[in-house]
Amino acid sequence: MFLMYRIPVYAHRGASAYAFENTIQAFEKAIELGADGIEIDIQLTKDGIPIIFHDLNLRRLTGSRKRVNELPFEKVMKKKIGKPFRRLFHGEKIMSLKEMIEWAGNRKIGLNIELKESLMREPQFVKEIVKRCRHLTDVHFSSFHYELLEVIKSQFPKMETAYILTKESDWGNLKRYVAADAFHLHKRNYKPEKLELLWKSGKKIRFYGVVGNEPFIATPHPIVKGWITDFPDAVLERQAMPQT
Repeated sequence: MFLMYRIPVYAHRGASAYAFENTIQAFEKAIELGADGIEIDIQLTKDGIPIIFHDLNLRRLTGSRKRVNELPFEKVMKKKIGKPFRRLFHGEKIMSLKEMIEWAGNRKIGLNIELKESLMREPQFVKEIVKRCRHLTDVHFSSFHYELLEVIKSQFPKMETAYILTKESDWGNLKRYVAADAFHLHKRNYKPEKLELLWKSGKKIRFYGVVGNEPFIATPHPIVKGWITDFPDAVLERQAMPQT
């Protein structure tokens, strides 16, 4: 028998179905739509400044062929996010982690902070990032890179961490990931055999990639502790639907 309860909804890179991802506009829209939390991505510039940006390469969102970690912070911040041709004059600003912390600190909003690949070469900066964020009332760190979670747990054992599972993960021995308090994984893994393995792991589970029309949102498995979505309003609406 599955439990029926209100599960926190995290807006993926902000309400990214309605505004450009990882921008202040997407974050403000997430709050407007009722999201409980926001998922953001952290990359490092060449001089070690953490910024809110998903890709290592700047091309998709800014048109620049450079990587984030090839440019100093000052030059990265001059780039504008937006559609080609329009972003030159109407592009959105890239946010720094410092700006994001100041923004989130004045609002009752949770943060799921994903640590990206540029941190793999500079793990010492992970500790500084956690220090800056640990005063926030609702924050946890996630990553595809398990080693980064080990860095966090070695210094901040009480900070919640989440390992993002893939098909290459050790599904036969999920308990081996002791540095992870939770697992995040794509909704394609919402299958009975995977749910059973996740249940046995004893971890918190959050699914990403949901859009709001999935039947399981209304009758979630009891291991599910969060939904991560581009459409927070649709997921919230689905959760509120009466069951028959």
